[in-house]
Amino acid sequence: MKRIYATFTGIALATGLAVSAPRDTPLDLANRYFAATNETTRAANWRDWHPDAEHRITIKYGMGQPDDHITYAVADWETLPDWRLDPAFAEAMKGYTETTANAPKLSSETVGAATVITAKSRVNYTWGGRTGKMNRTDRFRVASHLGALVILGLETTYDYR
Repeated sequence: MKRIYATFTGIALATGLAVSAPRDTPLDLANRYFAATNETTRAANWRDWHPDAEHRITIKYGMGQPDDHITYAVADWETLPDWRLDPAFAEAMKGYTETTANAPKLSSETVGAATVITAKSRVNYTWGGRTGKMNRTDRFRVASHLGALVILGLETTYDYR
């Protein structure tokens, strides 16, 4: 009988610990994304992403040049060709170097059942012998999926205007 009580007590304690364990917040997911060292490790935080999540990237060049748009399913990350190796893109970005960047400033708002985390940062760069500033904006849509918060989608804008 003591074993039965001990088992029930153990189950009750384990359940209480599981329920009270700290859970990720939407800001935790965004911060973990930015803490990764490069694009590959950022996309590889698989547990943070919904299975059907998409990443949409817009690059705004200004000066009459059309914007570039890239969209991919995060689940396909490892099988996608590297768009940065596209000859036209490589030629356009020739001589581009990011020199400094400030840490992203994060804000949060609730939109329906999701939380939208907006991260804004400014990057100094040199390109073709000229210096400039680029504004980067990342918008994460975060919601609960199977009891855990996940990134439903990410929109990234690199604005060179």
